[in-house]
Amino acid sequence: MKDLVLLPEALVAATAVILLLAGRLTWFSPGARRSLPTVVALVTLVALGIELWAGATLGTYFGGGLVQDRFALFAKAAVLLAAAIAFAVVDWTAEDSLTIGLAMPLLATFGVMVAASAGDLVGLWAGLELAAAAGVVMVALRRPDLGLRLLVTGGVASAMLLTGLAFLYASAGTSSLGTMRAVLFSGAPTIAFAIPVFLVISGLAVRAALAPFQLATIPASVGASPLGAGLVLGLVAAAAAIVAIKLVAALTPIPSVYSTYLEVIAAVAMVVGGAAALAAQSPRAKLAYLAAGQIGWVAAGLVTHYRSGLGASLFLLGAFAVAATCGPAVMGRAEGGEQALAGMGVLRPARAAGLALAMLSLAGAPPLAGFFGEFAVAASLAQSGHFGLLALGILGSALSLAAVAGTLRVMYIQSPPDEARRSTRLPVVSALSSFGAVAFCVVIAVYGLLSSPILGLADQGAEALGLR
Repeated sequence: MKDLVLLPEALVAATAVILLLAGRLTWFSPGARRSLPTVVALVTLVALGIELWAGATLGTYFGGGLVQDRFALFAKAAVLLAAAIAFAVVDWTAEDSLTIGLAMPLLATFGVMVAASAGDLVGLWAGLELAAAAGVVMVALRRPDLGLRLLVTGGVASAMLLTGLAFLYASAGTSSLGTMRAVLFSGAPTIAFAIPVFLVISGLAVRAALAPFQLATIPASVGASPLGAGLVLGLVAAAAAIVAIKLVAALTPIPSVYSTYLEVIAAVAMVVGGAAALAAQSPRAKLAYLAAGQIGWVAAGLVTHYRSGLGASLFLLGAFAVAATCGPAVMGRAEGGEQALAGMGVLRPARAAGLALAMLSLAGAPPLAGFFGEFAVAASLAQSGHFGLLALGILGSALSLAAVAGTLRVMYIQSPPDEARRSTRLPVVSALSSFGAVAFCVVIAVYGLLSSPILGLADQGAEALGLR
């Protein structure tokens, strides 16, 4: 079984390469192209099944460069599930390219999986950059100007991240995360060590679209295709959060070098994300700010620097990855103000339910997955004495819920558009897309109903990082 541990990564990467090559082949028939989303969704589900079956076999590969542990198992399973549902739920008539639209999310998924299994700093950086590059390509397909803007901003983030990681390597004398943690137990927090950590956290905040660092990411997600927006808001942000969790676990012997700055970022993200969502008029922008607010909750769990807090962040990250990746996809081509969603609950009940659950989960509404994740983080914040951060998080969640309430009113209470405008606003979607919307609703609901055992698995993932 150990030989199959890396098979999910191989399946995802190979499928992405085949899709990129297939886009160049003229003999690729239209019928075969129409079946590609179904095939790719099934391949991703097969990779998920193999991960759940063979991924429980723990081990190290490539001289410790890749590590298969409970953390990697949880994170990779979450991102594979999010990708599979996204492929099924998206309306492919609203996408700019079928083959590239399938290949780039697969490459981003592969990048997240590499980061989740990384045993050293190089693997963390490579996985994050691969996911981010795929996001730039998806945005540039529709809006080259926004793609260039995202590329430049990402270059700045990458420069900060690389500089910080280089200093961490020089200070600890190793790139291995496990060895670094052991070395730091005998070290002391200094300003020379705090500065590179500051750079690393800032670079990750830009990648994760944390307020106030989302000046390029949010506009890019609004201008991208539905699946492109989900890739930027969900998969890339999840990759950045995974890197942050693994680095914080390595730096737990000296929490004073990162806790204060991380606490400020988390507080700003939660409050500003909720306030911006409440003020936003565009449904896509509102969803983006809700995602930014919830990723702030993930960062808040890292402030505690204990296993319970990091385990709660990992649990919430799984819920976030599914909702933030699939939310824009299930929303489809709705553009403009909230009136674009008027009557969606009547005309497209399955997709309306999926969008409602995605937004409610990102806002932390009970009894959905996002609520239980935020509740677990809140409990960890209270146990560690971070009551000020907890109060700001509750304020941000209240603002987010108020923002979602307005969108739900438009979808379910306002009258649908007249017959002449229905075909433009809410086009007919495929059977796969309708089935994907139902599957998405089931996953979000089940994740919340099974929160206790899933949280236990996330806690095991935090324990695998050496936390107590």
